[in-house]
This record gives sequence, C-alpha cells and structure tokens, in this order.
Amino acid sequence: MPSKEVSYDFKKRVVLITGAARGIGEATSREFAQSNARLVLVDINQENLYELKNSLISIMDEKDILLIKTDISNPEDVNEMTHRAISHFKKLDILFNNAGINKRIPLLEITFNDWRKIMSVNLDGMFLVAQSVGREMVKRKEGKIINTSSMSGFIVNENLNDGMYCTSKAAIVMLTKALAVEWAEFNVQVNAIAPGYTKTPLVEKLIEDPEIHKELLDRTPIHRLADPQEIAKAVLYLASPDASYITGHTLKIEGGYTIW
Repeated sequence: MPSKEVSYDFKKRVVLITGAARGIGEATSREFAQSNARLVLVDINQENLYELKNSLISIMDEKDILLIKTDISNPEDVNEMTHRAISHFKKLDILFNNAGINKRIPLLEITFNDWRKIMSVNLDGMFLVAQSVGREMVKRKEGKIINTSSMSGFIVNENLNDGMYCTSKAAIVMLTKALAVEWAEFNVQVNAIAPGYTKTPLVEKLIEDPEIHKELLDRTPIHRLADPQEIAKAVLYLASPDASYITGHTLKIEGGYTIW
C-alpha cells in the first residue's frame, strides 16, 4: 500500500490513466487519488476497474472518479473514451498513457497476428490515446502527457524472447519526442517513463523462476526490483509544475540496470 505522505497537490486537476487497473497504473491511480486529483480510470478489464474504484473511495470523493472500459487499439473506443471524459469533467489536464501488453515469443516464431497484437496496443493504442487527448489539450493550450515506455526500449532483454515488446517500447521513445516537438507551442509537455523490472503481476510470474530472479537482481546495481509506487512517484513528478521545463524526455527508472 502507498504511504499516506502526499508529495503533490494536484488541486482537482483531471488525470486520465490507461491501464489503470493493475500494476504501475493502479499504483499511479492511488498516488494521484491521494494528491487531490480527479480521475478518469481506463482499462479493458471493467471488473478490475470497479475493484480499484471501491478501494479509492475511502480516500477521495466518489464523484471525482470516472471509469471507462476501453480497448485502446480501437480508434472508435478511444474517441468515445475522450468524449465521455470531457463530457463528465469538462477538461483533461494530465494523461498517463500507460496501457500495454507483452507476449514472449522468439522472433523466428512470431506470426504476423502476434506482431500486430503487440503493436496495436503498445504503439498504435498509445498513439491513438495521445492524439485523441492531445487534441483537447491543444485546444486549451495546456496539458501534460506521460507515456509508458520501458528500459526495454533501450536494451534487448537477454534470454527472454522479448523482441516484439522491446521494439514497441523503443518506438514510444521516438513518439514521445515527436509529440513533444509538435505540441510545445501549445504548452503541452510530452514525456515518458522507462521502468525496469517492477513488482507487478506480469513480472512476478517471470521471477517465479529462481534462476531468472537471481539473474535480474545480479544485473541490477541496486540489487532489487522496483516497487510500483516508486514508478508512480516519477509519473507524478513529470505531471507536476516541478517538471515545467522538461519535454520530449524519457526517464529511466530501472535501478541502474541499463548501465552495463
């Protein structure tokens, strides 16, 4: 559970979070909830969204939470998501563009359907959400967007058959730069985070293998995995006024893993 210490006060600013129901998205939702934000929580898993909402209403007003089930790889779904969010809260101040998936298959064995599935969510979906929400921010000449890349956008994860995933996350680094350049004149800042191995459900399944777990710890100078809350704190920083002169940047949060 996150600490009760509040690092920022977002003063009822409206934050849309994709992939909100699990892992880093869930931790970030909790941090924003504790920081006086209003939340648009987006995920394809509606049941998990309701569970998250029920856990948040003890620390924030229920009327400040909007749930939207969305397939971010579907342009119509994404446009409907943005329309509902604007209709409900009248604006969007911050986007944490976080939803993503992975499928570990050797590159020689990947089918085109496998490839398109990963890219449709991790790249196409991230672009569609950024474009849809970005249009509203450009109109208002104000906004903060934080995309989720990965340290895997800078390296290939050794012996894990993550080639598709690494490729999709590398593309997010450049997408972030391109969006930042085009939207800077409209006072919209676009940055990204690049987490390392973090204690989320997907990674926890990976480290059930003691050999893999030991290898990951040995290769990480800090010698541990990240807690999702540590990643969330970085998102809040990039969304805050303290990061007012940062745009087009991808912040690695990986315990030094990519130093080697």
